[in-house]
Amino acid sequence: MYRLFRHLPRRRLLALFALSGAVALGPVMAQPEGPFPDRPIKLVVPLSPGGVTDVFARVVGQQLGKELGGTVVVENRPGGDGVIGNAYVAQAKPDGYTLLFAVPSLAIDPALGRKLPYDALKDFTLIGLAAASPNLLVVSAKMPVEDVKSLVQLVHDNPGKFNYGHPGVGTTAHLSFELFKLAARLDATAIPYKGSAPMIVELASGQVSMTSMAAILAMAESKAGRVRVLATTAPNRSPQFPNVPTMAEAGYPTAMVQPWFGIVGPAGMPPAVADKLVAALGKALTAPEVKQQLAAVGGDVATATPAEFRALIEKDTARWTSLVKQVGLTVSSN
Repeated sequence: MYRLFRHLPRRRLLALFALSGAVALGPVMAQPEGPFPDRPIKLVVPLSPGGVTDVFARVVGQQLGKELGGTVVVENRPGGDGVIGNAYVAQAKPDGYTLLFAVPSLAIDPALGRKLPYDALKDFTLIGLAAASPNLLVVSAKMPVEDVKSLVQLVHDNPGKFNYGHPGVGTTAHLSFELFKLAARLDATAIPYKGSAPMIVELASGQVSMTSMAAILAMAESKAGRVRVLATTAPNRSPQFPNVPTMAEAGYPTAMVQPWFGIVGPAGMPPAVADKLVAALGKALTAPEVKQQLAAVGGDVATATPAEFRALIEKDTARWTSLVKQVGLTVSSN
């Protein structure tokens, strides 16, 4: 070979060998990646284990894994009211193997003016909605009211006497009640708690008059006789409380809130991988066992295309931004 090329100038010789190397390597570099998924997918829950979000994620994740022909492993990364888990996924490799079970704080946090290490729309690939669970307007069983109308009248007749509890500033339970308070012009003092457990204790004793509560909690507390359920914030009546009206039916349509749960991945995911996840999620949510398991904990299946999911986040952020300005909410107000 040396004899064949010894009369060529050095520069041309190097160029020739470089070209031959490129041709030889070309087919190797062009090889497509292996089938997706070829290893377990991590589904990050940005909240502590054991709550309704965690339960929803495990129900949906298990079925999603089946549809993909692989395994979806739920990993809890709580902290910062969800910010730590959200940021972890936003900064992960965008290969489809790290996903986030997103919650409404993705749209609420920007409205509260929180400084976030990610942008809800720019730093994530939206896959779709997965579940929804209403909040329920409840009063302590010690309150002498049976419906929303009588509650509003009682509070109007006794300005400043009653209060309401919430499990944290910016939670959907908090914002749900603020919408109702604004619509009904209620004079009720907010009492913030760090989570629902301590609030429920004081609600049962009558120290807290009323609250907006996740369906799974309302189911347990109502059954125990500690609270009375007056309305649901969802568009339709809850299967668990078929005789309880919606806030719209009670006369307060602007107090409707439907907390959602969805799946997103880091921005920049390969379109083929994202499309496969979208299709698998859609199939997973049609499984009867998913609907049954969600309903058992006060939830329901919710679906949306990536474009519809994006529109929902934008709409919610605008809504919560308006509410925050109207009532003067701040992150430090807890």
